[in-house]
Amino acid sequence: MQESLILILGGIGGAVFTFLLQKAGCSAVVASCIVGLIGALIGHFTLSSHLPLIVFCGSFVGMTSLTLGSIPLMILGGALCGLVYKISLNVFAGYGGRLGTIAFISTVISVYLFSALKQVVKYKSKS
Repeated sequence: MQESLILILGGIGGAVFTFLLQKAGCSAVVASCIVGLIGALIGHFTLSSHLPLIVFCGSFVGMTSLTLGSIPLMILGGALCGLVYKISLNVFAGYGGRLGTIAFISTVISVYLFSALKQVVKYKSKS
């Protein structure tokens, strides 16, 4: 349970921090690199093998376009990123592209949920 919470919080932290760095003027790639480096340092000092990976994966979620993204979207995307990572720990072990695929799945689900929520709110406000 504690490991799952750490993975979810790591994904949220990576996504939100990368998104905030983009809003501050960094490019998406540089922001992701900074967050990945910080995640690696935190993982090194805490002796965690999964924390640097999930923070870096969360940084991929945070690379969302500034016109499309928002902080609540990054929080949801980062949390989903941590959950999907936890679920898929033994599924694609040893294959390349796993973190990017997890970030893509998390971002698509988050954007879809936010879009559906906007439609529901818009429909209820018309009634």
